[in-house]
Amino acid sequence: MSRNKKDIAEKHLESFNDVFSDIVNVLIFDGENEVKENELEDMDTGSMLAEDDNVRQQQRDVAKKWKRENVIISILGIENQTNIDKNMPLRVIGYDGASYRHMLANNLEPCPVITLVLNFSDRRWDKYTSLYDCFKVGDKVRPFVNNYKINVVDVAFLPRKTINKFKSDFKIIADYFVQVHETGNYVPMNDEVRHIWELLVLMKTLTDDNRFEDEYYKEHREERANMCDVLDKIIARGEARGEARGKAEGIAEGIIKGENNMKYYIIKKMLGRYPNEEIADISGLSVEEIEEIAKNGINTV
Repeated sequence: MSRNKKDIAEKHLESFNDVFSDIVNVLIFDGENEVKENELEDMDTGSMLAEDDNVRQQQRDVAKKWKRENVIISILGIENQTNIDKNMPLRVIGYDGASYRHMLANNLEPCPVITLVLNFSDRRWDKYTSLYDCFKVGDKVRPFVNNYKINVVDVAFLPRKTINKFKSDFKIIADYFVQVHETGNYVPMNDEVRHIWELLVLMKTLTDDNRFEDEYYKEHREERANMCDVLDKIIARGEARGEARGKAEGIAEGIIKGENNMKYYIIKKMLGRYPNEEIADISGLSVEEIEEIAKNGINTV
């Protein structure tokens, strides 16, 4: 899966207000229902970054305005990391700084910008967590250099008491990583899942586990599902079927030819929410075909 596809897939589940507010409430407010779903507002995750004579766009994973009575309390951002990046403090200060610049440019009342970095790797974050880590700071200049720090959460190392505070589908994600880290195995919990399609997409992209490859576009048809039943069935498929399914040629053929396959469900979920170019990249169709589907309906494929 390309970086572009993975970025989009990671954003699906966390973009729901119930999931986003749950993550923030547990990791920042210790489980208190401080941030309400209806207080969150989607915002543009892109900003322009000047490099020499070039200007390029830097893209957050997920970002929302936290508003109460039409007053913006804070800008909240989530960054997903499956690899530990030593340059993360430099990246985060760029994202946060862009938000502050936007406030100034639009004469908005300044408010705090908070970014959570979710580490989904199988080890604790052992790289840089502040600007002072990223470069040498001499004793004489240190008082004049602000030490910008980042908020890293090692998902696989969250204590059980923290896992139990989650109320949204993110509880399934966190529990999965903790179990695999602690035991090497996964026993699905019995909790009901609200966003099954998006959850299984995220499980696939974060774990690179091919057992989720075919299932995330089949199981999502149920409005609500029992995670124990769904994931237990997926895991029980067996390695032989997984290997056969894992061939790139077979996957590509299934995406293009299958009548009830991943292509249709991805397109249905993403139309109107993401640029046609990104939908085409994921589905394997051309931009022209996506535009035709958007104009005349999904049955035109």
